[in-house]
Amino acid sequence: MTQIRFGASEPFAYKAAQWAYDLPKNTEKALTPKLGENVSRFIGNQLKSDFSQYTSVSVGRFKALLAEPPRLPLLLLLYPGTVGPRLYRAYQRGKENNDFREMGDVLRRDLTAITLFVFALAPLVYGVSKLTQSRTGVNLVKPKEGGVLSYSDFRNYKIDNPQALWQVVKEGNGEGLEKAINQLNDGGLQKAFEGLNNVELKKEYEKASVGDALNKLKQSVKDFVKAHTPKPDVAIDEKAAVDAAKKTFEKFKNVDDSIKAVLDLGKKDGSKQILKIATNLQGQAKGALENYAKVRRLPSDMLSFAVLIGAIGWFPMWINGVWNKKQFEKKQAMKAQAPSPVVEKSPVLPAPALAPTFRQQAIPFQPAFNPFVSQSLAQRSVNPLIR
Repeated sequence: MTQIRFGASEPFAYKAAQWAYDLPKNTEKALTPKLGENVSRFIGNQLKSDFSQYTSVSVGRFKALLAEPPRLPLLLLLYPGTVGPRLYRAYQRGKENNDFREMGDVLRRDLTAITLFVFALAPLVYGVSKLTQSRTGVNLVKPKEGGVLSYSDFRNYKIDNPQALWQVVKEGNGEGLEKAINQLNDGGLQKAFEGLNNVELKKEYEKASVGDALNKLKQSVKDFVKAHTPKPDVAIDEKAAVDAAKKTFEKFKNVDDSIKAVLDLGKKDGSKQILKIATNLQGQAKGALENYAKVRRLPSDMLSFAVLIGAIGWFPMWINGVWNKKQFEKKQAMKAQAPSPVVEKSPVLPAPALAPTFRQQAIPFQPAFNPFVSQSLAQRSVNPLIR
């Protein structure tokens, strides 16, 4: 390392720079190999993408291009790009009435929805694929490592050599291989040649016999799968299996040779229909299991995606509603527990004394003597003028 002079504090600065320079190496040494391996595997899985290599899946007459987006970059794009603007808008509305509860709603709803969208799809696809792969007869999930086989991984199901044929059956895909080969047909070549007027060309097509080659391939694959599918508690004879795979693989080559001969016949006659059919049939036999596995993965993806869309639309709103309900009930409980405020009564003032009215002041008239009322002498008024 080139020494950099820092003036009076050269020794300390030099040691600090050296420590910073060696920090990555020291950190890497401090981490255990197991931890480093797990971290690197996790980051690699999050960054894994099929964007660079789109996969074509044939479903009848239609072809679909599929790609798996990388989760980590997608997460980094969605969180700042979606949550940030919505959170800022909720903050602006909260300042208008000094109520920022909408910010909590945005965080609960959007963070939950984005997390489900990015991370929940893979476990859903894995679960559905694992449940359905037994009926399809082909592995849709990794048997040892775990996780879902990507559409790019299905390229390993292509039968391009005898060892690949044996490996496919050895891993438990024999039933799926047999189903995939049984679905092959000549694509309408027989009818196309029957409509031609050229008799010599029809005879040459019969020599090519794509249909016969396909029938022999189906029978050979059926016999190979039945005889060499691994069975529990039974030792596998690798040499015998590879030798049988070589014989079966010859049938794959015969189909390709027959299709190539038909293609040459189509070029010779100039028939666009025959050329189109023969071109589409090229490589179909060797790639039958690959395309079969991709098509069988599509229902798992579509079902998982439908479940995920329903969860994104309902689950965040449910969580937010439960949260708001609990907060409301908590506030109501606090109000009920709080002591009622004491209301101070104003002192009662005595009513003002009113002066007696003229009627109250008047003395009622009483006669001096009432002859009809008996009165005692004490009650009688004494008039000195009357004796």
